[in-house]
Amino acid sequence: PYSESILEQPALQQALAQIRASGREKQVARVLDAVAMGAEKGQAAGLLHEAELFAEAVCDPESGPAGITAFLEKRSAPLPTQYVDVSPTASGEQVDELLASGELLPMGASFFPGVTPVPRYQYGYGVPKSAEDGKPAHGDPIDAEIKLIFETPEPEPNEALVYVLASEMNFNDIWAITGIPVSPFDARDADVQVTGSGGVAMIVRLGSELIAEGRLSVGDVCTVYSGQSELLSPDQGLDPMAADFRIQGYERNDGSHAQFLTVQGPQLHPKLPSLSIEEAGSYGLTLGTIHRALYHTLDIEPNKRLFVEGASTGTGYDCLRSAVSSGLNVVGMVSNAERAARVEAVGGAAVDRKDPQWADAFTPVPDDPAEWANWEAQGAGFVAATETAAGGSVDYVVSHAGETAFPRSFQTLGEGGVLTFYGASSGYRFTFMGKKGSSSPSEMFTRAGLRAGQSLLIVYGPGAEDGIVDRVAIEAIEVGCQRGAQIAVLVDTVPQREFVNSLGFGAQVKGVVSLEEIERRLGDDYDPPGPFAQMPNPFTESQAFKEAVRLFSDRTLKPIGSAIAPFLRNTLDKRGLPDVVFERAGRDGLALATSLVKPNVGKVVYAEELSGQRFTF
Repeated sequence: PYSESILEQPALQQALAQIRASGREKQVARVLDAVAMGAEKGQAAGLLHEAELFAEAVCDPESGPAGITAFLEKRSAPLPTQYVDVSPTASGEQVDELLASGELLPMGASFFPGVTPVPRYQYGYGVPKSAEDGKPAHGDPIDAEIKLIFETPEPEPNEALVYVLASEMNFNDIWAITGIPVSPFDARDADVQVTGSGGVAMIVRLGSELIAEGRLSVGDVCTVYSGQSELLSPDQGLDPMAADFRIQGYERNDGSHAQFLTVQGPQLHPKLPSLSIEEAGSYGLTLGTIHRALYHTLDIEPNKRLFVEGASTGTGYDCLRSAVSSGLNVVGMVSNAERAARVEAVGGAAVDRKDPQWADAFTPVPDDPAEWANWEAQGAGFVAATETAAGGSVDYVVSHAGETAFPRSFQTLGEGGVLTFYGASSGYRFTFMGKKGSSSPSEMFTRAGLRAGQSLLIVYGPGAEDGIVDRVAIEAIEVGCQRGAQIAVLVDTVPQREFVNSLGFGAQVKGVVSLEEIERRLGDDYDPPGPFAQMPNPFTESQAFKEAVRLFSDRTLKPIGSAIAPFLRNTLDKRGLPDVVFERAGRDGLALATSLVKPNVGKVVYAEELSGQRFTF
């Protein structure tokens, strides 16, 4: 017989209390009603009653439509945390018992690999979900990052279990603890987010494949790089970052601010003997980022000129030193004389963004086209000073300061210059003014490395002289066909779609998608591609910022992406993301193009004159 005493089980008590605390008392009552019916009158009766209650809940004006909308908009109340024998915030006698039994080691305890038993639990620092209502306990890092207890993981075949000796601190910690701009809990089902991205550790256990490889041994002291990827993915041949690359401590819920950590074999490298443990554990993610920016993305060459933002601290300072050591003339942007001296001490030149001549010029490009020319003119003095300090026009730019710095940094680029960016400390909506010059679709596809079998999205319509014939796009389609690309065409209107289909390009044009048809189908639930809208401040209006991102995704990206994807899917890419997007000068569609193209390895190209035009993403 059914008895409510069953609800006294600790796991059920915890779950029910958290669900009720999140404002779902009525939903709890329905669940318990269905369970009681099934227990008293049998499973068939219980399932029938459950169906009736579900229908009632869906139709309930207070919870049905509102709950479905909240779910679709990712605003649902949190789910309860999973019940565990030892709470992440356990204390008192339970912790004393774990320490006494050896199932938990004191913080800072000596550990001898192969001798000291690996404990079942470990200490670490991070952010848990609330035991009251299941919400992530984000907040000011000085308060929100707390000592936690959680299970020690077991290594998989390609992994090692390590004992952490020193753990790296960086901005990932801040993002993970504050949940700004994006909470790590939004991306995965976890009740604890351990912080820390890399460090130095001793190897405790090796997975079977690492034993077979023979490069690593138990007891080795190694630096730990925090980046992981799918080691067995075919996309490793393109770029490890294309194979589900993620950073521990933020993009994974395990981090190095813990006693133990499982890491993949390629993350481990011998500690440099000339460095202390603290020194060796401090630089991995920072210099890994800089190495990729300089030697992969920019592919820097000696005797050329580089400009870097925030050059006296953090990644900017390491970028400065690395580029100088590689024989480049480097100009670093700073904010005062003291920081300028720090840049000059290691061989760089400095330009002060707070110089009264241009201090007010560091703004996004205005929305009003009538202000664009004046905005460019306001930056002329800063560009001239940068070129003087560099000894000529700038070949490379490294940007990381976000939306207020990016536009001017882009403006400093000389002919043929290349910019790379990571991070965005002042905001995430980037704007810039186009540069002079034009080319041909063929030349731009060559520069993008377009190969036979790759997917190509061509934007058609912004250059149509009579509203139908877009000669630049037609040329791009012809060249794409000649090169064996798998092509989808995104046109503005239904007549344009019919015209493109009538040109007889053959089987390589897999499909033509009309924006007009998407708008006709979705009506008020659709926003056409165009300039990326102004965004709420992600640091002070986090929820509004997330909502703005969701609206762009739901109203523009997803409708267009889902229409294009069926034509670009193949055996190598089940998602249907283009390798190359051919964009247009006549409309600012860069926000859509950069969101559609393949992450990390995709390219967006233009062939038309872009000067005098503003672009946003």
